[in-house]
Amino acid sequence: MKTIEVEDDIYGYIAAQTKEIGEPATSILRRLLGVPASAQPAQAAKAVFAAQPHELALLLAEPMFTSSTTAVARMLRIFKEVHTQKKQDFEKVLQIQGRNRAYFAQSEQEILKSGKSTQPREIEGTGFWVMTNSPTQQKQQMVREVLEVLGYSQAAVKAAVAVIQ
Repeated sequence: MKTIEVEDDIYGYIAAQTKEIGEPATSILRRLLGVPASAQPAQAAKAVFAAQPHELALLLAEPMFTSSTTAVARMLRIFKEVHTQKKQDFEKVLQIQGRNRAYFAQSEQEILKSGKSTQPREIEGTGFWVMTNSPTQQKQQMVREVLEVLGYSQAAVKAAVAVIQ
């Protein structure tokens, strides 16, 4: 058996997933990762990726998507990753908008001009901005539209929308 070091927040998350008093961390991790007890290391890695076989699987497995972060933080992180993966096509998101509001822009001012209380936020490191003052359901719709416009699989779209809560 090997020993690994994890940060306190990761340890806390694992401990919070305990279903029985005294349940070993290995059992908790096997359950969370979908790894059967008899799996060899190579099989274990395949099991994790087979359970999440889409373009955003690694991103959505990050601790921020399993801990208590805001819907805005999750949405921004997804958009940042999508920009990284589809940088050449990302400008297509500029066509996604509401009746009167710009949802995406290349400056804060463009979004501010499109309505009151838009609360624009920069998608870190991308040069793009997004309107964040919307109900969670609308944020989910924005994520859905971005991923569909950029050609992501339905599995990726479904998984990404599901983490916006």
